[in-house]
Order: sequence, then structure tokens, then C-alpha cells
Amino acid sequence: MLKKSIQSALISGILLGSAVQAAESPALIGKNEWLFISYEFAKPADSEDTQATIQLLTKANQLFQKKGITLALVLVPSKITINSDQLPDGQTVDSYTAGKYEAAVKALQAAGVSVVNLKQPFLNSPNRSSDNPLFLRLDTHWSYTGAYLAGETIKTTFESSPTLKSALAQTPAEKYTLTWANNKIKVRTRDLVKLLPPGSPTYAPEEMLKFTVTRAAESSAGLLSGGDTTAITVIGSSYTNKNTGYPDAIRYHLQRNLLDISIPVDQGPWVGMDAYLRDGAFKTNPPKIIIWEIPERELRSPPNYKYRDTRYIIDNNEWISKIEGLLQ
Repeated sequence: MLKKSIQSALISGILLGSAVQAAESPALIGKNEWLFISYEFAKPADSEDTQATIQLLTKANQLFQKKGITLALVLVPSKITINSDQLPDGQTVDSYTAGKYEAAVKALQAAGVSVVNLKQPFLNSPNRSSDNPLFLRLDTHWSYTGAYLAGETIKTTFESSPTLKSALAQTPAEKYTLTWANNKIKVRTRDLVKLLPPGSPTYAPEEMLKFTVTRAAESSAGLLSGGDTTAITVIGSSYTNKNTGYPDAIRYHLQRNLLDISIPVDQGPWVGMDAYLRDGAFKTNPPKIIIWEIPERELRSPPNYKYRDTRYIIDNNEWISKIEGLLQ
């Protein structure tokens, strides 16, 4: 099954394109032992590719609608914008990078795409730079705290959107409980440390609080639906990997069971979505809702993005044609 093959790999979370485009070391050493990836800085030269991505997401949303599937697009804001105060001295977020997220959200919403806007909730969160920050200091990914807030924001977005609220009401409810651990544990993921050049400072492992989500042993929804309660698919990058806590955060906040699929970083979101739609999991049980997570930095990377592994480069029009064929 696609889910097992995708989730079996532990994903580093660093795009191949960042290593190709960036200098010898794409990692940035910030203040207070914060590390960043330079690839998150956008450039006006990326605007054409970004526009192509927005157009493809818009077309894909329309195709899903025709199939009776509701799409919710979750854009993960860049760590450099959420924790810009921890960037190296003299390093600031330029106006184009700072405004790219909201510009993309505005364009997508204007085209009828339901977007979960995480940027403002992340910026406004008291945990943004707490001792349990939203992003890991030494890694590109969000922490359990960030994953929890993402799940919470997805819930509030569904509640405030008539389209999403109606779609959710058509899926069977489940009972989930969430419990935060009392003590922090050491975090093993530290992909940015691995990118540092020789002679760089050393960093002790981070310690973070984690939560556990538990499903009730028996559910009336499960009994009513014959046991099939996966009417929601959560698909995305390594931020969607179960080890980040993000899929469980959505299960808890929506009180729904779901199929979670994390795409290996070198493939990008386009190949991953194509593979999912070809898989038996989709063909035999198409979902009512797809929650598609895409990092902000991927907006510049449409299917034909030249810095991606050549095995996963595809013409933009060919990609949307394949999706249309799979959904007919």
C-alpha cells in the first residue's frame, strides 16, 4: 500500500533543491542556538514558478470538486518568518519573502480554494519563542506544539467555512482524547545540524513536550459505518509524517479518523498526489475530504521545477492532465 511505503522512510525534511541552489552550507546559525535554512528566503525571480503553482492548485481544486471531494490546503509558513527575531545578526526577512505567504493565500482564496492560513496563528502564539516553540530550533520541522496549533487552526477554519463545515458533517465522528506528557524528552530530529560546515558550534539535543492521542476502543460512528471511518485523507510533506504529531493533532481536533500520507522530500507534493490517486486506497475508498499540506517554500516548485531530482520532474500541463484522468 502507498501509505506503508511512504511512511516507512524517515524523512530528513531538507529539499534537494535547497542543497543544489544554496551555497556550500545552506544552514544559517541564528541567535540562542536557533538554526535556519537559507532556501526559505524567496526571490522575485521565483514569481513565475509561484504563479504556476497557484494555477495548478486552483485547477486541482476544481477537479476534486467535480469528483465530490472537498480540498483544504494547509500552507506551512516558513520558519524564518515565524522566528525572524532569532535570525543571525544583520539578517532580516525582505519584504518580498515577508509578503509571499499572504499573497499566495489571497490568490488561492480568490480562485475558490479553501486555505488554512497558519501564519497569523503562529505569529500570535505565545509559544512562538517559548521553551516549547512551534518550530524545532535545530530542525526545519514544527514541534509537537506547532503541530497541535496547526490542528487547532484546521478545526477553526473548518468551523468558519460553510464549504468545509458541510463536508466535515458528512464524515463519521470518532472519539479521541489528547494527553500532554508531564516531562520533556530529547528530540532526535536535527536535520539543520547535519548541514553545518566543519568547525561549526555543537548543539545538545533539544528537549520538547509531546502529546499522545488515543482513540476510543469502540465508536458508534464506526459501528454505523461498518467500521470504515477514513473519509478524510491528510497528505503532505515530511511535516505530515506521523513522528511530528500533526496527523494525530488533526484526529483530535476534528474528532475524525483519517488516512495520513507523508511524501518523501525528494519527490515533492506533485508526484505524491499523483501516486496517491493511482493507489488502491483512493480507488476503493475515495475520501470526502483531502487536507493537503504544502510548505510555503514549495510554492516556488511546480512539477517542472528544474532543481528537483530529475526522476520527479514533470511538465506542469502533463501533471494536471494526469490528475484529471485519474479523477474522471
